[in-house]
Amino acid sequence: MTPESTASISISPTQVPVGLLTCQHTPYLRSFTTSVLSCSEKPNKQKLYEVQLQDTILFPEGGGQPCDYGTINEDIEVKSVQRVGTSHVHHTTAPIEKGTEARLEVDWKRRFDHMQQHSGQHLVSALFEQPEYGCNTVAWGMNATRCHVELDKTPTLEQIQEVEERLNLYIRRDYPIHITFTDERPPTLPKDYVGPNGVFRVAEIMEDLDVIAAEQNPHIVKEQEQEGAFSKTKKRNLVRLDYNPCCGTHVKSLKDLQCIKILHQEKIRGANCRLFFVVGQRALALLQETYQLTRDLAGVLSAPGGPETYVDTVVRTQKQSRDGFKLVKSLFKEIAGYLIRDWIQELNEKSPVAADVDGSSFAPAHLIKYHREDADMDFLILLASLLKDNDLIKGQRIFIFSAGEKKEGGPMLITGQNEELVKRIAAEVSKFVEVKGGGKGRWQGKSKSWKGLEAAHAAAVNMIRNETA
Repeated sequence: MTPESTASISISPTQVPVGLLTCQHTPYLRSFTTSVLSCSEKPNKQKLYEVQLQDTILFPEGGGQPCDYGTINEDIEVKSVQRVGTSHVHHTTAPIEKGTEARLEVDWKRRFDHMQQHSGQHLVSALFEQPEYGCNTVAWGMNATRCHVELDKTPTLEQIQEVEERLNLYIRRDYPIHITFTDERPPTLPKDYVGPNGVFRVAEIMEDLDVIAAEQNPHIVKEQEQEGAFSKTKKRNLVRLDYNPCCGTHVKSLKDLQCIKILHQEKIRGANCRLFFVVGQRALALLQETYQLTRDLAGVLSAPGGPETYVDTVVRTQKQSRDGFKLVKSLFKEIAGYLIRDWIQELNEKSPVAADVDGSSFAPAHLIKYHREDADMDFLILLASLLKDNDLIKGQRIFIFSAGEKKEGGPMLITGQNEELVKRIAAEVSKFVEVKGGGKGRWQGKSKSWKGLEAAHAAAVNMIRNETA
């Protein structure tokens, strides 16, 4: 659902505008009662009704944050909440009568996850924008499992590690997140957004220098506490860490972020990069997934020593695989040599080379077919190359090679000197097996099944007989 899909709705002027919604100033509220201002008579293309409420605790999508989900009056699901200017529209699974009360319940797990990720993004961006790093955020995004910020400069690995340590240090310090207002319109806001009463929401995080001083001088902490250094009435020594316009829902203090883990970065256009991270419950879920994966890998790799032995085990397994591949390749080459020797004898008997009327060498029509279940296209190409090296592709001779198990199919190669005959043989074979391919001189294709291969070979033999008739 997009804002454009609700652009035709006539928004009631009695709505609480986006920017002053209950979900924004009281984001920890999980249930709320409001009134229904209007409801569409018919569902839209998504089979959802468009409902206008006087106020809401369900956040409308915006600022990079997805919308909330929830219910109205227990059994009506809210599948989407969208912003139209400073108004909001709920998309519901059933209609709601105008003028009635609407009891809202927010999907708290989804809401709190979005609060953690969004507040975490503010903190991540704020730290990377510090002068010692100089990486400004130009965009950010959130999906169901990961978040990312796009930075205008690629930080070093050492800087990323340092920032991550500082991020989690600030979480332990539990700085509050303040929501304030400004009458200066931020340039990054959407053009259709007009601040309610001419003001715009700002999320602000202040760094407490008194807390830092106490950490650096633990022997004076008790003395400061006795003097009221941490009392609510004492003026704090604060510096601004983050100050950014934001319409989203945020945690009340950094401790609710729990933790932040920076995952990796990807270079994109120019010097920009995307830095991926997870916050809070997502970090814990990722840890559990990773831990379970390491346990599963221990069995697959036969590495009971744990993750620290995985690299050595994989390196050893890769070497064994390469050695095995070399052996198989050598054996297939040897098998191909034996096949060529047998085919030379067969061709000398059934398709001997003779002089054509113009004096050039010529071989009468003859078909050699070969199928091997444990082979692949590389082996078929090797056979074709050896045919050429031994000057066996002459006159009307046709060679049909295929590989793969009957139920799974596999590659096919048809070659011969007479390109027109090769094409006709390929077309005839395709009538019996579901194979698609093409090529000039040497026809190559792939089948999903070799059911009907024997019939295809028989049809090809009949065509060759007709060539000699």
